[in-house]
Amino acid sequence: MATNIEQVYRHLEQVYERLISPLGLSVLEWYALRALYAEDGVTASHLAQTVCRHPSSMTALLDRMEEKDLLRRQVDEHDRRSVRVFLTDQGRTLEPQVQSVIARLETLLDELLTPEQLETFQDVLCALQNIDLPQIP
Repeated sequence: MATNIEQVYRHLEQVYERLISPLGLSVLEWYALRALYAEDGVTASHLAQTVCRHPSSMTALLDRMEEKDLLRRQVDEHDRRSVRVFLTDQGRTLEPQVQSVIARLETLLDELLTPEQLETFQDVLCALQNIDLPQIP
């Protein structure tokens, strides 16, 4: 099962890359922008959690996105140990194009799966994400 999940993940990332590359974004940059469109000004660690990455791996991603003028980082005024991430005007201007890619992906899924299949798949994914590890004696 894990092999099949890995193969599906890799294939979906290739599909995403093909759709996203005209925007000049990587898949991970696209994930981060989507998260920031939903909630701008989150901490870098919260953003890492949202895009399912280890916080230590976020620095390079945020550096690249800052170089592209898509976001800016700011020390949290209430907790100087935290950094908050904000969209720039340039990052905001990409939102319609990012949303267009999301709509295209939804159309592809709608053409491939029935609503019932998609719901079952989502339920299975949720269940797999919540597997309790057995206690080792």
